[in-house]
Amino acid sequence: MNLSELIEAFRIESGDSVNKPYFWSDSYLTFLANEAESEACRRAWLLRDSTSSFCEVDVAADEPLITLDPAIITVLRARLSTVIGALSSITSTQMDDCEPLWETHAGRPTSYVPDYQTGALRLYPIPNVDDVLFMTVSRLPVRKMEDDEDVPEIRPEYHYALIHWMLYRAYMKQDADTFAPGKAAVSIAEFEKEFGKRSSARNETWQRERHTLGGNPIA
Repeated sequence: MNLSELIEAFRIESGDSVNKPYFWSDSYLTFLANEAESEACRRAWLLRDSTSSFCEVDVAADEPLITLDPAIITVLRARLSTVIGALSSITSTQMDDCEPLWETHAGRPTSYVPDYQTGALRLYPIPNVDDVLFMTVSRLPVRKMEDDEDVPEIRPEYHYALIHWMLYRAYMKQDADTFAPGKAAVSIAEFEKEFGKRSSARNETWQRERHTLGGNPIA
């Protein structure tokens, strides 16, 4: 489905397709459609990427911190161009337990620490030569839908379910003509059937920093 079709389907489902002016403008529904796709990706990690420009980062000698693009939800895999095999993921607590002075060690990196600094990875040990880091990541959409023919980045079979989020947000709008908490509850329940329940910010951060220790996102 493209953006125009998402908006048309929303209007049919909500009954807002007959009389103009509509209760919800096209510009507002465009905002909700983009929000719905991002929300789906946060919940279900639908976009896996190894080829976008932010998946390849230059590594400078003596600089262990790698800044991550804001679109990255979590790093699923990382490897250096000069190292055979993927780097292992290890938490800062585990590093403290096994190598008390680990932050001072230098050499060819074998691991990365995902919970050392928000929005960054810390390589271990500190790289002693320039290198390139290649990552496979779960990410948010990076192309906003703006024109009628624009389509979501997620797979086509998930497109229609985005409408449930749009309905939920539209029905929760504080307006005498649109506020319908009962309908909103039904809509968010349908969205959650497809994409899962939202994690708290605390749990989402935990998943981002420790997913390699526990596997898949937690519903």
